[in-house]
Amino acid sequence: MALAVSDLSVTYGDFVAVERASFEVAEGECVAIVGPNGNGKSSIAMAVAGLADRRGTVRLFGEPAPAGDPVWTVRRGLVLVPERRQLFPNLSVIDNIALGCYAWTRSLKAALRSDAVAHALRFFPQLSTRLDQKVGTLSGGEQQMVALARGIASRPRILIIDEPCLGLAEIVSRRLYEVLAAMNREGRTIVLIEENPARALELSHRVIRVQNGIVVDGARSPHGGGGGR
Repeated sequence: MALAVSDLSVTYGDFVAVERASFEVAEGECVAIVGPNGNGKSSIAMAVAGLADRRGTVRLFGEPAPAGDPVWTVRRGLVLVPERRQLFPNLSVIDNIALGCYAWTRSLKAALRSDAVAHALRFFPQLSTRLDQKVGTLSGGEQQMVALARGIASRPRILIIDEPCLGLAEIVSRRLYEVLAAMNREGRTIVLIEENPARALELSHRVIRVQNGIVVDGARSPHGGGGGR
């Protein structure tokens, strides 16, 4: 099993964002976590990635993941592309993408030379003409491409993408979904967090529904998912 989450709870002060969520994701699957905004989807992603305090157990490829240790998580192959991108607007496109390699190169210079950066750019050739441009001057769609390229440059075995199409035009959303489908066909495990269930069903093999911080359903997609695999 690529990812196994058991009795995961996340609280912010007295507010319970996630309550005893349990689910599994098999290696090579594309799974969507769906539900209305404010129901705990992003909190699940942050906790699994080691970026939020949690109770419960997270296992990556059978190995227990320590809570609050995102570097350990990235080095074991799970990478989060967070909601609203979280880029460095005053850094260039190439520097933002290369930072995806930093957890295992420990050097930006080495990251810039990494073949992982070239591999990430293969999915977004339009960024190749913008490598020295500051990310803050790009459109929202281009910034989302940079964020996803940064995630790909981290060499993930499991990629969690939180609301990749938020606020984007449909044509850009389609392009991003094509990239995610291609990555899944290459064998990467994808966990997609989406508010829009209809869009998520186009790509995913299976849907996990979250309501008020509780996993209430883990149904198989009627479309088969996998980007048409």
